[in-house]
Amino acid sequence: MSFFARLGDSDSESESDNESLVSETEQKQPKKSLASKFLRGDSDSDSDDDDSDSDSSDEEEEMTDSDDDGRGNMANQFLKSDSEDDSDSDDEEDKIRVLSAKDKRFAEMEAAINSIQNATKAGGAASDWVAANNELEKLLRFIQRHLTSMLSSPIPPAGHIPPAFLQTITELDTAVNETIKSEKSAGKKMPANKGKALNAMKQTLKKKVKEYETVVSQYTADPEAYAKAYDVAVAPPKVAKVKTAAERAAEGGEGADGADSEFTTIGRGGRQLHLTSDGVFKTLREIFEARGRKNTDRAETIRILQKLLEVSETTYQKIRVLLALVPARLDYSQNLSSIPHDSWVACLAEFNQLLAILLAEKDYIVQDNVEEYDDMVERTPETEGGRVKVAGNLISLLENLDNEFAKTLQHTDAHERGTEYIERLREETPLYVAITKSQVLFEREQWADQTARAVMRRLEHTYAKPDSIVDHMEAAVTKQLGALTSAITPFGVQRDASGLIHLLCVHIYQSDAPLLRARAVLAHVFNHAIHARYHQARDLLLMSHLQDTIQHADVATQIMYNRAVVQLGLAAFRRGFIHECQTILAEIFQTGRQKELLAQAVHRYNVQLSPEQELIEKRRLLPFHMHLNVELLEAAYLTSCMLVEIPLLASVDTEEQRRRIASKGFKRLLDGAEKQAFMGPPENTKDHIMKASKALQAGEWEQARDLILSIKMWQLLDNVEDIRTMLARKIQEEGLRTYLFTFSPHYASLSLGHLAATFSLPQQTVTSIISRMIYTDELAASLDQIDQVVVFHRVEQTEVQRLAQQLAERAVLMVESNEKALDVKLGQGPGTDRATGGRDGAAGGDARRQERRTGGRGAYRGRGRGRTGFNSGLGSQRRVAA
Repeated sequence: MSFFARLGDSDSESESDNESLVSETEQKQPKKSLASKFLRGDSDSDSDDDDSDSDSSDEEEEMTDSDDDGRGNMANQFLKSDSEDDSDSDDEEDKIRVLSAKDKRFAEMEAAINSIQNATKAGGAASDWVAANNELEKLLRFIQRHLTSMLSSPIPPAGHIPPAFLQTITELDTAVNETIKSEKSAGKKMPANKGKALNAMKQTLKKKVKEYETVVSQYTADPEAYAKAYDVAVAPPKVAKVKTAAERAAEGGEGADGADSEFTTIGRGGRQLHLTSDGVFKTLREIFEARGRKNTDRAETIRILQKLLEVSETTYQKIRVLLALVPARLDYSQNLSSIPHDSWVACLAEFNQLLAILLAEKDYIVQDNVEEYDDMVERTPETEGGRVKVAGNLISLLENLDNEFAKTLQHTDAHERGTEYIERLREETPLYVAITKSQVLFEREQWADQTARAVMRRLEHTYAKPDSIVDHMEAAVTKQLGALTSAITPFGVQRDASGLIHLLCVHIYQSDAPLLRARAVLAHVFNHAIHARYHQARDLLLMSHLQDTIQHADVATQIMYNRAVVQLGLAAFRRGFIHECQTILAEIFQTGRQKELLAQAVHRYNVQLSPEQELIEKRRLLPFHMHLNVELLEAAYLTSCMLVEIPLLASVDTEEQRRRIASKGFKRLLDGAEKQAFMGPPENTKDHIMKASKALQAGEWEQARDLILSIKMWQLLDNVEDIRTMLARKIQEEGLRTYLFTFSPHYASLSLGHLAATFSLPQQTVTSIISRMIYTDELAASLDQIDQVVVFHRVEQTEVQRLAQQLAERAVLMVESNEKALDVKLGQGPGTDRATGGRDGAAGGDARRQERRTGGRGAYRGRGRGRTGFNSGLGSQRRVAA
């Protein structure tokens, strides 16, 4: 049986399918080319010049061969040697044929077709179905590469699939089904490997026939008509010279009425395009009607709109074309991660052109809600009797343009392609200027909602950046928009970056959009935090009460909240508020998912994500230049834990009290360090802090100070010398507290002068620290100001008192376990937000249990930790995972 009669009757000749350089020896015997129908057109004659010219993308020409039988042979013009005399002079000289990439693909397809034909020639069970199955896979790979190289859409439109491929899968599907049907009634079954290959081919063909159902039905209805349509579809458009109406009028006036039909443009499929000033509206309507269809070539649509923009003469025409061109570019890569960067740059330039027209021509306005109008008629302020209102959504175009910029940065590896990432990041300043220009336009039209959204976009580009970068962007705005006016941020006024952020946030606070107000608050908190204005950021966050409602916000706002909170903790560390830093950062570090909550990585431990879920998670990631340094945050958190927990560990007496330490992660790292028999030189930040913690426990505060100050992460902070001085002072003070907790049972009294000399602190500071410890019941002692000593008081417990204290502690533990069980039964206990470390309503019960455990005085035997009101406020807030 023969599947491919259209390709020729002879099976004896096949070309190389994987070589781009093919050698063949001239023979004196007659040969017939196996060029397929889709390569040579409808006719096999040598005189079909029109058909060969139309297929210019393949660059093929026909030539006659002087064989004995006089049969024609199809070959590419560039396959011939430079001289006919050279080819005739030596019969055994090889001819080198250089194949293009397209010809190479078609040669692979032709070879696969011949192999399938040879494998299935016997028919039925005698055919080699294993070889046919392998060749079918090659054929399917060819069609996939062919469509990828020709089309931007993953779903192929009709007319772009070669007829030979359709003929192959349809006839092969019929042969496979007939063989399977006959095999069921046969007495002798075919071998297992052939049966397996036959079933695999049946499933593959069934899937492909369904995938190309539309084109297969068109082909089976009329193969000849489909072949002709294919020849037309793959032919490149013939574009003749296009003249504007003014040029045609200048040459003789025949262009004034559009009667000059000599100059026209033929698009894909033979469709005539009206790429003149007179045909702008008609072409736009055709493009709008074709938008969204599967067989629409978006690249061709963009090229047509670009040509329309060139030939547009009036302001109304330019606005209409730009309102179609910008969305067409943004929709170009709907099925891809992001549009190409050069296409995005062109889109930004066209959007700026649209804004420039609207700012200069006040009689034209683009807005959503407009009255119906005839889009085929030219409109001017004179014909409309006022302003010309054009249907469009500028703020939507602006937001999509900004989102696509973020996508281009997301999908550019800043480590492997750092130079390319920086080049793309330089386009942020022109984008920021376009956002500001849009804000000025919306202010002029007094559109409150669009203005607030534009201001929010402007705020998102500035709130997390250093002041120098914000000043550079503002200088570009002032240079390009100096002639315009803005009531929100007046141009030409000297102000710093913080002043600009304040003006933008205040304007959004006055808007009616709750989501925008929440995001503005978080941006304002973040900006205060990066400038180490801890108290302003803390008060603004607490007054907004966002910690109570953030779990109901969208994912982007939750990510922004997490970033603002960790930056607030880092600000507390920079200002020397160690307890506050530990409390704020503890919640996010206890989850072990810091990068995921900050949208800097996708880490789902013990969770199998589907490809769709993984794609959604990756789309939430922030560009690299917006990442926070997690290692710096970890260094600040662990250092705060060391300064808080090491004195606390020295103050407790029993192992039960040691297990109640708040920083479980720090305690786990410290226990691991203590189990090591030998601890070498520190290699990373954790090693520095753990070794410093052990030195602080042993009273070697100088070694602990040197280890902490040698951490390289501190170089990333502003005013690094002030921070080093603060850390050295804190280590001295906490070293004194640890020393008193550890060695007070061994002394009756200690000289204040000796303590001051040992820890290199002023005696007044030592006196202040000891007085505070005595006041908070952390230390049972008294100060003798005359002798300048501290006298320790110890009360020896009797056996009955010791047993009574143990009984009281066990009773407290029993009551706590009962309360927890009751809370879980009533659905009010902890665990509602286990993944993120939240407590969900257990703060009141924990407070009662803490008070009962400590007798109402403080943590652990009455030695309180002095929490402030802010700590208790942020300590009960819930963090929602991104």
